[in-house]
Amino acid sequence: MLYVIGFVCFAFANTGVMMMIFIIPYCLAGIGGPAMQSIISNQVPENAQGEIQGITTSLQSLAAIIGPWLASHIFVYFIQDGTPLYFPGAPFILSAFLTLIGLFIAIRALRKYH
Repeated sequence: MLYVIGFVCFAFANTGVMMMIFIIPYCLAGIGGPAMQSIISNQVPENAQGEIQGITTSLQSLAAIIGPWLASHIFVYFIQDGTPLYFPGAPFILSAFLTLIGLFIAIRALRKYH
């Protein structure tokens, strides 16, 4: 949820000081990555640890390739002349939405085990 809060705040920030303040919840969300890997690794047998870590890393790499491309195109669309809505924060709203979807998927998947 801290990532979602951070992304939404970034979308509506209009000064550098606001961005510096809003980066606090976003950075605190960084502790979720290792926790997520720990939860995932506890759900698979010992002989599948390498596979699951490889899949996780591959998905992160894929997101690191697609994310900047997608965000830059969305940014350009929402700041160009003649756009129906001028909103430079649109990539952050998309990021918040995708993160929220991921959160719901994770909660649903983890309820099976707890």
